[in-house]
Amino acid sequence: MTMNRKPARIAVIVSSALALALGVLGGPSAAFAAPLPGTTHETQMGMHATGFDEAVAKAHGYRIVTYANGDQQSVPIDPQSKLPKSLIVHPQPAKSAAGPERQARPAAANTDYNEVWGNCGRSWIRVAQTGTDQVGIVSGFSNTPTIAYFWIWDVLLSDQNGTSHQTYDGAIFDDKATHVWLGLTQHGYTYDYVYNGGATLIDGTICVSGHPDVSIYL
Repeated sequence: MTMNRKPARIAVIVSSALALALGVLGGPSAAFAAPLPGTTHETQMGMHATGFDEAVAKAHGYRIVTYANGDQQSVPIDPQSKLPKSLIVHPQPAKSAAGPERQARPAAANTDYNEVWGNCGRSWIRVAQTGTDQVGIVSGFSNTPTIAYFWIWDVLLSDQNGTSHQTYDGAIFDDKATHVWLGLTQHGYTYDYVYNGGATLIDGTICVSGHPDVSIYL
């Protein structure tokens, strides 16, 4: 992973904008809350685009345009530029065609893996037992439409003793990112998942993680 060399001030702005976007969207409790009467309720399963960060877009030669139907897109400021346009973000994005969120794959030993896909790529998580009542968690994303500039990740761990959060954030310059948490204590049946997370792409697109989940018995 190549670290971005842009000024730290911009990274702080991006972090704040992404955190605000994730805060507005909320965690799983908000995502699955009952819709208000007369509203359309849609659930995004995989990593998906929710909007744009105009400051990041401008810093990388893009501007955000809004079409007559309310759709938004990040496009090059210079019409002669060869920079690619972003994906189009709809006011109410259609549900991802990735299928059910739970797509666990069989794995060796005491470990579990899951991934979810959306129009912003793949978000994933793996848990593995590393010792007596000890686990390691590795999670991240990949296959974003263009290079990501900053990311924030929050994994929730739960077991018979309660819950805890493992978090990470940082600047990047890649279409993928991974972080490892080691030395975590869990007991009995575990249920761990990406509680909240996202990445800001260089064209300003804000991608939100989705909630891949894993479970093992210790």
